[in-house]
Amino acid sequence: MRNDLQPYLTVRVDPAEMVRYVHSLMTLPPSDPESEPSVALARRQWGGDTPLARAAQMRWSALNRAFGDARVSSWTTAQRHDQIHVPAALIAAAGVARLTVAADEVVFDIPTLLDVTLQLCEPAGHA
Repeated sequence: MRNDLQPYLTVRVDPAEMVRYVHSLMTLPPSDPESEPSVALARRQWGGDTPLARAAQMRWSALNRAFGDARVSSWTTAQRHDQIHVPAALIAAAGVARLTVAADEVVFDIPTLLDVTLQLCEPAGHA
């Protein structure tokens, strides 16, 4: 892992701000695949190249990796072959769940990500 990312592993992003950031990313028009709209948007949202902007972008990248994990697939539903529905609580949890390093990539500890997601879900029904 690049040592320049290490300081951002523990920086947390407010769950509501993480949802706003990801929503903004998802509503951007398609761009050049070589550009980094997630970096530009994070810098715009958090006032430049700040630790919070870097942490949000790193957490977004880790969330994208998490979407490939079978344990997360039950939280997402396919709308079409190229779209998925992701609950806001899962995105919010990405702002505060613990990050780890695996195979030189920053990733979420999936059980922790799902536990935080459950904590952020609105209660449903009567227990």
